[in-house]
Amino acid sequence: MDSWFLAVLFVGFGLPFVRVQKGRRLLGLIKASTATGTLCCLLGWWQVVFAFPDQACPDFDYMRPVVHFDRYESGVFPPWATCYWDGGQQKELVSGWVNPLLFTCAAVLTGCLVTLTVVAYRRYGKGQTR
Repeated sequence: MDSWFLAVLFVGFGLPFVRVQKGRRLLGLIKASTATGTLCCLLGWWQVVFAFPDQACPDFDYMRPVVHFDRYESGVFPPWATCYWDGGQQKELVSGWVNPLLFTCAAVLTGCLVTLTVVAYRRYGKGQTR
């Protein structure tokens, strides 16, 4: 699952939400980053939930000395799952592109929401008394 094909596919899924009409670009970016980030988060959670340590983290009986599976650690946000062996080796089970793309989508979403708030404040907040 370390293929970048899914990352490109997820970004391609989010791009149709971006509108090039004036005044709608910000809302389009919010929709695109939300859709892409949600897909990344769901895929990462899928990889954590269905990462069975007995299948994904086998013992290395062919190595000398024999390396045995030590422990499995995982977390939900950001999604991560790692296998550790007693020889010091480790293997990350969540694709390497999931978390960078997830945090990029979160940064774009945060920037858009802050910009939307500032624009709304400038447009409606100034000059009006209540």
